Amino acid sequence: MKITSVEPLVSAPPQEFVFAKVTTSTGLVGYGEAAADGASKVRAASIARMGQTIIGMNPLNTEMIYQSLYRFSFFGWPPEELMRCIGAIDGALLDIKGKALKTPVYNLLGGKFRDKIKLYCHIWIPREERKRSEKVTPEMQAEGALRQVKHGFEVVKFDPFTTVFNQEVGASMKGFVNIFQGMNYPRKLVPKAIEMVKAVREAVGPEIGICLDFHGRLDVESAIRIGRILEPFNLFFYEEPLPPGDDEELAYVRSRVNIPICCGERRYTLRDFRRLFELQATDIIMPDHARNGGITQIKKAAILADTFRIPIAPHVVPTSPLNAIIGAHNMASIPNFLIHENMGPQRMNLYADLVTPQVLPEKGHLRVPNRPGLGVELVEDNLEKERSL
Repeated sequence: MKITSVEPLVSAPPQEFVFAKVTTSTGLVGYGEAAADGASKVRAASIARMGQTIIGMNPLNTEMIYQSLYRFSFFGWPPEELMRCIGAIDGALLDIKGKALKTPVYNLLGGKFRDKIKLYCHIWIPREERKRSEKVTPEMQAEGALRQVKHGFEVVKFDPFTTVFNQEVGASMKGFVNIFQGMNYPRKLVPKAIEMVKAVREAVGPEIGICLDFHGRLDVESAIRIGRILEPFNLFFYEEPLPPGDDEELAYVRSRVNIPICCGERRYTLRDFRRLFELQATDIIMPDHARNGGITQIKKAAILADTFRIPIAPHVVPTSPLNAIIGAHNMASIPNFLIHENMGPQRMNLYADLVTPQVLPEKGHLRVPNRPGLGVELVEDNLEKERSL
């Protein structure tokens, strides 16, 4: 059996999901996914270019192909672009390998510790509700959190600090906010963001986990100042308070704030993760299967994390249900799995027909398919279907 083609596929807007389709000489086909944010056409071209280098190889040699793709780069391949596309191809190859051996992907990874994966999701505020209000209010955030709790999720996430900054300061460029990476967050805006956190905590009660994502937008002073104010809210984790690469500074923030730190969505090599661990800069890692190198890389990152007794809670950028299933297979095989981010039932339902059979969250969990390969097929005929978020 040989690889005969590697083809990128892109879904229609509003979310241009990017997939890698690998076809073999025996007719077996596998699918993987790269993160959708950014320039989808560039990502598709990268998958096509990488794919040319593995035509004629045996798709069962997944580790060798992974290393070939990782080590073939020289000029022109920034780490994020490289790892997104490698991950997509890696997922497709493992899908093929499972089908060829007539076993689920999790069995290729050592078998499974669990039949279903615990999920958390973002607070959901419907577009109609946003249109009725000039600004997102604490009450809207609380109602959005309760909406997800009623679906069975025991942990929710949101970013009230960016919301408040954008509402109070405004955006100078379409699609952007004036809150840059590593900035000093204005003191006068903090109480408004804290009101949102307080409203959510009071609405969901003490037993529901709350994660706050800062997207790397704080400097050290802001991260410590805000982190200390947040301590009484018993957060599940404090996500990416500093920009990626500020590892010594993140270790310092962790030593000064009594909230679990979570980061890793923008770390692209095992050395990046090892550095975090050795510096004691994080409590939880959150690599993304569609961004950080796919199943092969994240499995290794999880094993490395386990040697430091650090759990893994994978991140999910805008991706289709296929990536959710890819993550479920890998996390089923991980001993130090904590929880997995999910698009939530609203987005999962919106895009459910992109895979068959459909796989949807059940009471805050995702059941791991037990059919060969990833256990689902991408429905290519539905990629051009028009949808409204």
